[in-house]
Amino acid sequence: MQPTILGMVILPLALFCIGSPVRLLQLALIVGVFEAGAALDIGGFGLPTAMVPGFLFLGYVTAQYALGMRYPGEAVLLRTALPLLFFLAYALVTARLLPETFAGQMMIWPQRPDPLAPATVPLAPTSGNTTQSLYLAMNIVFAVLGGLFLTRRAIPWRGLLAAYLASGYLVVFLCFWNLASRLGGLWFPTELLYSNPGWAIVDQWFGPVPRIQGPFSEPAGLAVFLSGLAFCCLRLCMRGHTVMRPMLLLPLTMASMLLSTSTTGIAMLVVGLPLVLLTAGGDRVAMARTRRMLGTMTVGIVIVVLPLAVAVPAIVDAASLVVDVTVEKGDSASFEERGAMDQTAIDAMIGTWGLGIGWGSTRSSSLIPGILGNSGLVGLLLLLWFGYKLMRLISMANRTAPPHHPARPALDGFAAALCGQFGAALISAPTITSLCFYLQLALVLGAASRMATDAASARPQPVPTRPVPWRPAA
Repeated sequence: MQPTILGMVILPLALFCIGSPVRLLQLALIVGVFEAGAALDIGGFGLPTAMVPGFLFLGYVTAQYALGMRYPGEAVLLRTALPLLFFLAYALVTARLLPETFAGQMMIWPQRPDPLAPATVPLAPTSGNTTQSLYLAMNIVFAVLGGLFLTRRAIPWRGLLAAYLASGYLVVFLCFWNLASRLGGLWFPTELLYSNPGWAIVDQWFGPVPRIQGPFSEPAGLAVFLSGLAFCCLRLCMRGHTVMRPMLLLPLTMASMLLSTSTTGIAMLVVGLPLVLLTAGGDRVAMARTRRMLGTMTVGIVIVVLPLAVAVPAIVDAASLVVDVTVEKGDSASFEERGAMDQTAIDAMIGTWGLGIGWGSTRSSSLIPGILGNSGLVGLLLLLWFGYKLMRLISMANRTAPPHHPARPALDGFAAALCGQFGAALISAPTITSLCFYLQLALVLGAASRMATDAASARPQPVPTRPVPWRPAA
């Protein structure tokens, strides 16, 4: 076990914050963006950066529970999270039983395919069942325990939201630095950012156009993070929250997403952001200000881009190349391979009568086929049930809590960020393993449960009346 350069920075910071669980959560939000890096190299396995403060936080909350600590929003939160806990139990049990039960009866895509000749292999129990189950257990337990902790009083909600937005500014800065390095030869801290031995990082190009990935392993991973960040910034602007200047961060995020040239990111910009703007409500004055900002940004882009395109025709050629490659992706060999991976996962679900073949058994290209293949219809229905209960909790919290509740900015921002990342993952992610995603889920669960609990306690309670004693008539 050997710490990386990134780990030698993160480990002391995490130990310094060990007595402050909120600081550990803020640190996890910031260092979690280094997804292509590792804090520790454990025999070729890279420990994700966010897991260092994440493990310390779990230890703190577990110790509190062992000492008898209880949190005020336990009942509300656990009722909401019950389907997610059922999903975890089902995934852990089936990961042990189903690969042996259906071994050799169907073909699957392995978690680590042969890099020279990737192909399907017969189903058999592998280490992927164990490692993927451990990741899932860690993430879901972290989301539930983190949410329980966050139902306590005196949580600095704006500070937690500011940490997430600060991580967004950091990613945007690294994206532009990455662009300057790829085009101008400027030094870029590659050894620091891409230190996870489990990732093979390559520089991707569309002809003369570099594909920017920032601190992530690939442009699609960057697009998933930026989708959540863009949704969060837009929602904060629409609600009139001014934490960390979301009106400044939103156009920077959109520019970084375009630099990634990721089809997922472009789809979320073209389809997702207008849907948020058109369907989500907000403060009337803030909504008008947001529309003016987006209109001004559009006019500014036209004013800058048109003269630049006339002066430098190569820019038009590069943009045309990116558009052509994006449009033609549906006919590419890689698209067909990803489609075959998804179809293999769906066939595995059908071949097991909807049970799935065990968590971590097969790899897919997108999220829903991966859930169906590994946990079957049972797992998908449990996750849909959880999503329904979470939306009900958020709706109840927004409807009943006071307008100026301190947790409202965090609920607005992190709920939007979850929607953005989940929407991007539906397009391009085989699974969601990022601890930061589950930390944001914990923040949404904690904020909504706290708001619902406060609203319930503020309602006037009926005053019990004492019965009048009976007396015989005179």
